[in-house]
Amino acid sequence: MHILVGLIVVTVLLAGFVLGFRLQRGTTPPPLPHEQPRRPATDRLPGEISEFRRAVAVPHLDRTQRLRPYQLWGRTERVTAAED
Repeated sequence: MHILVGLIVVTVLLAGFVLGFRLQRGTTPPPLPHEQPRRPATDRLPGEISEFRRAVAVPHLDRTQRLRPYQLWGRTERVTAAED
């Protein structure tokens, strides 16, 4: 009984390797180094955004009416390169 179970396990493993080899052989090979995409000639990392924001003036209120952090969210304005 143990020998039969062992033979079944070995057969399943061998069939898995054969199937994997056939699937691997059917895919395209990895690109060669000269076929790789090139990064643009900038000093920034891909996807990095560089922008400066100037804070909007916050009104001065007394301690009972002060603004909370969640009320300040998004209170900035963009600064263009010409203004900086």
